[in-house]
Amino acid sequence: MERQILAARWVFPIEGPPLERAVVEIEGSRIAAVYQGEHPQAVDLGNAALIPGLVNAHTHLEFSQLEHPLGPTEPFAEWIRSIMKSRFTCSVPARDRIQQGIEESLNSGTTCLGEIATSSESLQLLSADERKPSAVVFRECLGFTPDRIEDQIQIAADFLQLGTEVELNDTIGLGLSPHAPYSVNPDLYLNLVQQARDQGVPAAVHLAETEDELEFLSQKSGPFVDLLTELELWDPQILREGMRLYDYLVPLAELSSALAVHGNYFGEAEIDFLKQAPQISVIYCPRTHHYFGHRPHPWQRLISQGINVALGTDSRASNPDLSLWKELQFLRDRFPKVSTGFILECGTLAGARALELSDELGSLAVGKRADLALIRLPEYSAADSGSDLLLDSAAYVSRVMLNGVWIN
Repeated sequence: MERQILAARWVFPIEGPPLERAVVEIEGSRIAAVYQGEHPQAVDLGNAALIPGLVNAHTHLEFSQLEHPLGPTEPFAEWIRSIMKSRFTCSVPARDRIQQGIEESLNSGTTCLGEIATSSESLQLLSADERKPSAVVFRECLGFTPDRIEDQIQIAADFLQLGTEVELNDTIGLGLSPHAPYSVNPDLYLNLVQQARDQGVPAAVHLAETEDELEFLSQKSGPFVDLLTELELWDPQILREGMRLYDYLVPLAELSSALAVHGNYFGEAEIDFLKQAPQISVIYCPRTHHYFGHRPHPWQRLISQGINVALGTDSRASNPDLSLWKELQFLRDRFPKVSTGFILECGTLAGARALELSDELGSLAVGKRADLALIRLPEYSAADSGSDLLLDSAAYVSRVMLNGVWIN
């Protein structure tokens, strides 16, 4: 079995402090050793840092052909109209769009994805060979009116059945994504969560994304009602009186893993519940959050309460690119007092936890998969630490390793 010995100026194991002038040994597709020091046979990577491959816990690869984010950004329902138009008028084949997103993700250091899919194309492409990111592919389900329930339940069941019919490698998992409270009938939502529980797969739900969502649930009014009325889907009897975001979180606690995507407007009741439900992770999408001009995200508070917070890019419909690396640099720029290690863990190990893959990836630890990103660092002085340099705006992803093989 081939053994690679790599030496870098800095190594960030995640589950431990940064190591200066350190070595990572790889045997086959697994990490065999990580230590500070030298090795006579090491390949010197120079002024660079080795970090775990990044985990993008939430994205929609189907929009990867977009050159610019869609608008307008408010009211949010107008952006949803733009999404619908893009989806129905795009002439680029879904397979090409998704492949473009996979390649962009890999080139920017992402080696694991939480992908929201509206077909089986993502699953087929991601499982095609070992030069693809690891992934959990969540089948998105939508249907607000009762007549859509049976059809969407069948779509979910057929998708999960693919797990037994298609030869998936051990780097690909399946899940379900009841889209959001404003697009999924409450009975359908509960059924899909039950399906996920019974099949032992995770679920991902867009929750607390906008203030309009809160108005929709509590008052049955606002831009989402206008949108559903326009689409001839609105029936006030579908939502029971006094529904809250809390009501959508509670069923997720029955799963071994669930993703509450965005969480921009969680209140005290939801945060208190999340503290008691460690299987639910919140997925924060920093640049998408900024694009829509939301109030400050409570990500630091959530983490301080013991809630797992991972990062996502969302899609190119709300983000200029799919680089999770740039999400990390964005957080460094916006939160200069937050430690590099804290930010880096959100983009690596926290994402692996959210996707139930932390035994395999997310940190540089003996026995884990050798999925790495090589970060070329800016010039340094004797006083600069790895933490000072890593997320500097001039640092960039120069190479990516999957399963012990450099892919670029």
